[in-house]
Amino acid sequence: MIRTAKDLRTSAAVLQNNLARQSGRWPLLEFAVQIYADYQRGLHLRGAVDFDDLIVLALQALEADDTFLARLQAQWPYVLEDEAQDSSILQEEMLSLLTDAHGNWVRVGDPNQAINTTFTSADPKYLRRFLARDDVLALDLPNSGRSAQPIIDLANYLSQWSRAGHPVLPPSMTLATPDIEPTLPDDPQPNPPPGSPCVTVFDRALTPEDELDVTVKSLQRWLPDHSEQTVAVLVPDNGRGFALSTLLKNAELPFDDSLLRASNNTRVAAAALATVLQYIARPEEPPHLPELWRAVWWPRLGAVLAQTGDASAKELPEPVETFARALGKLRQPERFLFPSGGDDWLEELNWIEDFEGFRTVLDRFRADLARWTAATVLPVDELVLTLGSDIFTEPADLALTHSIAVLLARRLREQPHLRLPDLAHELSEIAQNRGRLLGFNEDALGFDPPPGKVTVATMHAAKGLEWDRVYLLSVSNYSFPSGGDEDGYRGERWFTRDNLNLVAETIEQVRHLHMGTLDDYVMGAASQQARLGVAAERLRLLYVGITRARRELIVLYNIGRSERRPNEPALAFRALADYTTKQS
Repeated sequence: MIRTAKDLRTSAAVLQNNLARQSGRWPLLEFAVQIYADYQRGLHLRGAVDFDDLIVLALQALEADDTFLARLQAQWPYVLEDEAQDSSILQEEMLSLLTDAHGNWVRVGDPNQAINTTFTSADPKYLRRFLARDDVLALDLPNSGRSAQPIIDLANYLSQWSRAGHPVLPPSMTLATPDIEPTLPDDPQPNPPPGSPCVTVFDRALTPEDELDVTVKSLQRWLPDHSEQTVAVLVPDNGRGFALSTLLKNAELPFDDSLLRASNNTRVAAAALATVLQYIARPEEPPHLPELWRAVWWPRLGAVLAQTGDASAKELPEPVETFARALGKLRQPERFLFPSGGDDWLEELNWIEDFEGFRTVLDRFRADLARWTAATVLPVDELVLTLGSDIFTEPADLALTHSIAVLLARRLREQPHLRLPDLAHELSEIAQNRGRLLGFNEDALGFDPPPGKVTVATMHAAKGLEWDRVYLLSVSNYSFPSGGDEDGYRGERWFTRDNLNLVAETIEQVRHLHMGTLDDYVMGAASQQARLGVAAERLRLLYVGITRARRELIVLYNIGRSERRPNEPALAFRALADYTTKQS
């Protein structure tokens, strides 16, 4: 609701004033507008803006200062907008202003791949409306070298069926033309040869457990003979993905579910940096040392050193934990870090020599701690980069380190009174999920599907990726509703009357309040429209899932857990099953 209000460029105060002049009771609207007011008050108290504010303020700046606008228009002779189907109305208005003087706006997008509209204000209708303008030259780019011809044919059939055979969706919400065409014979990216079979629609009523079991057994048969190829199982949500990961682990099949755990990986890396920063910010406080040893240094550096030296990491779990407990009892950390005059705390630990190579490991630990402590004289961004280069090797973690360095340096410029302990605490908040790492988008790290290993991901996370073999799970009328009354909708809670979607109804009431037409509001109409929006988005999601496959595609559904009302195959699943039956 707040995002909608900001798209309408109306404030909480204006909505409250409009609402005060309305007759009758509007409890849902009153509740929502009050939350909007409290939210904005919280931002103002912190001197903060959110992402939607950034768009609104930028647009206001362009509208208020003609000289500023003209300068930006002259600065960019052409503007190329990628993923244009994901733009919101305000983003479109901003780009329109920037390009109005020259007509130099190039928009590249595919309305059929807009799969985020259920939780953002983006909507592919804006791009489709733009393409229909008389002053716009629309050029199709139909060729794709990703998939084998039978998979292209299946995706095209789904698109055609949505326009000609979908019983509920209006033409404006179906999949858009053009159909996909294979690349030309001389194209540097030729279409791959189809697998055998290329497309399988597994039209059998399976329980959720049976669906996962069928998938795992299929992978057990396929993987040994296809270690050079990539494979993915795409699920509708993370919970289903984690259930599959457990079965793959039990079956001892190699898998990668990092796309399910991307945010967690960020937290883990941030926690490692936070632990080191907390220690070097206050090295005189004993409790930090054992945590640094256990959680960061040993698993990331010590174990590797032990494997490459005289000691074996497998033989060292006992001294590793014993040393951690000894660190916890050390009241003068400087006796370990900077021994002087023969007062070396390590010499008191006589048992160290019983474990071959362990003394070498501890000397390296001490040297690293001394170097990190000395590095506190560096600016905070250089300090963080120094720490990250020591403890991380993965490109994703190094990229995260750079983002954290930039973030903390900016925070210090904004609040010069902050000290290293304050910055370490802020990073710890991020690591514990109580703060966001602004400016860092995990999607930007990229993902390279590993051959011979099962990728487990949601269909949303799979956008832009491809695999030789793809399984699409849970294509039922629960995960992929059609917009009709016979399906279930997650936005319609069991405790609301008349199957109302409270989010949709609130947004519709806000729109009417903004326009001064609240008397024209019809309860339930927004919930029905929301059903169509969900059905259209899930149809696009299925289309994206199909087009992730290069050589082989398997589509399944399950009946869910309700014995009273089992799930049915989605309407689109039935259409695909009928199509493949006729083709065979």
